[in-house]
Amino acid sequence: MTFYEPLPYSVEYKGKTYQLTPAFDNVLKMYALLDGLMDYEKVEVMLSWLIKGRCPVDGGLLTAVCKVLFPERKTKENQKAFDYIQDSDYIYAAFRQAYNIDLYSEQGKMHWLQFSALMASLPQNTRFSEIVHIRLMPIPKPNNHNAEQRAEIIKLKQEYALEITDEERQNNLQQGLRKMAEAMLARVKNG
Repeated sequence: MTFYEPLPYSVEYKGKTYQLTPAFDNVLKMYALLDGLMDYEKVEVMLSWLIKGRCPVDGGLLTAVCKVLFPERKTKENQKAFDYIQDSDYIYAAFRQAYNIDLYSEQGKMHWLQFSALMASLPQNTRFSEIVHIRLMPIPKPNNHNAEQRAEIIKLKQEYALEITDEERQNNLQQGLRKMAEAMLARVKNG
């Protein structure tokens, strides 16, 4: 997003122009519907929520839409730090505190890219940012002097832990099994 260019409200694909429905609340509703769907179902749901009117169910069209609305951002953490649905109260309060924006008043108006830019820049003094910090905070290795600190961090992490979906649980299990298999192969190779 560049503030000297207009926000995108359409996407070109295979010579046709498709009108987008990029309001932040629309995008968040779409995200909430994706949990538990098969990939082909996700394509259909995403297109139906992101494009105004009828359109072909086409992965290439979805890719074009995603390039416009969800540009890739490099992140350091692989860990999920927040969830738009589970943290909605904290996000709402953070927008009020930081920007004096009432997200309920902005429904159907604020573009997803505006919302994303503001969300990414929330100051650390909001409760939302504090909770994200807690979730990402490493637990120090135990030593003779940090038992209380470790216990407090563990307690806070449990208090603010995100519920994970069945899909995330399955992915975590698969990643864990893959890492274990890789470690065992490395041991065999190293003798």
